[in-house]
Amino acid sequence: MAIPFSKQMLIERIRKYLNDGFINDSFSTSDNEILLHIDQAIAFQIVGLAYQNAKIEGALAVAEAFLITYNLTNLSQDPNTGYWFTTLPQPPLSLPLGYSINRVYFANTSNGISEDATPIKAKRLGYRNNMPFPTGIRYWVENNIIWLAASNNYPLFRQNIFVQMPSSRTTDLNAPMSIPDDIIDYIFNTATMTLSKKFTEPRDVVKDYLPSGNNNLKS
Repeated sequence: MAIPFSKQMLIERIRKYLNDGFINDSFSTSDNEILLHIDQAIAFQIVGLAYQNAKIEGALAVAEAFLITYNLTNLSQDPNTGYWFTTLPQPPLSLPLGYSINRVYFANTSNGISEDATPIKAKRLGYRNNMPFPTGIRYWVENNIIWLAASNNYPLFRQNIFVQMPSSRTTDLNAPMSIPDDIIDYIFNTATMTLSKKFTEPRDVVKDYLPSGNNNLKS
């Protein structure tokens, strides 16, 4: 039986490794700080693998284990523009459009899976609105907000939207990590190297609350 590897286990592994290298347990940091370095290492690895594949094969590819499909509900409509929107679990990674988000589609028990929505660049939105557009749904992303619009202004109220995207974050530290096993050591080494460097740099230990001068030397 395979043992699921979670981010909490990786945090504990990093903390134990670094505590062994510091005298008198001088290494002290929160789980959240360690998690920031873990997520950063995962994101960097995803982007690195994608561009490495681009150089070798001529086409971008993302490891399947990095892809997570989210079911995002409760689409809201902006009253001014009429566009529909919802919040993504995280801002898309630094990958080209079409790879930062792999798929966007709708699905329900009555109609099954829809055609994939068409991605467009947010900066091209005004230009696209003046051009003919194929029947269907188009989407664009601003930070961690995904916006959607139907070609016929069809209302998207209560539609179940599914977004498949490479993800470096998780909301459950004890959930199994959606990454290949051979990447875990890279993430561990990257996070420990960054934290080790941070905690071995000289620090300002001057006690700022003391008055100026050294009164103990006065006669």
